[in-house]
Amino acid sequence: MPYTINAGAAPLAIAECEWAAAANVAPTAGGDTQPTIQFTAFTSCIGIAARNAAGTQVIGIHLAIYDAANNQFSAADVPTVVGILQGQNYNPNELFIIGETAVWQASVLAAYNALIAALPNAQIYSLADGTYGAGISAGGALEPTY
Repeated sequence: MPYTINAGAAPLAIAECEWAAAANVAPTAGGDTQPTIQFTAFTSCIGIAARNAAGTQVIGIHLAIYDAANNQFSAADVPTVVGILQGQNYNPNELFIIGETAVWQASVLAAYNALIAALPNAQIYSLADGTYGAGISAGGALEPTY
């Protein structure tokens, strides 16, 4: 069976194998970036964050190595990820991949490389376990939140 990614209802708590989108959240009065989307804790996961072409929303996709039915993410599942982004009219020049990239390189290298190839402009933030998200900076750029 194919790897399953479901639409989530909570943009500030995007669980494993879910995606969500939300309207931009402005920075604080002090200029600090606030999360527009946020993933639940990563232990071996990666997340994709992107802006829509209009620049009004942030899209987040939380990828685990295995989905709830124990299907491993593979290169054949990359079109599903790209399809979600395209369905939200994403800007291919405003996106990043964040999280446990080293775990993915060690566990599902071919799938990870296919994902990187499908999103060639993505910035990559290789991080350890944690809770991450994305928001809009005071300068209007998409950036990670921690």
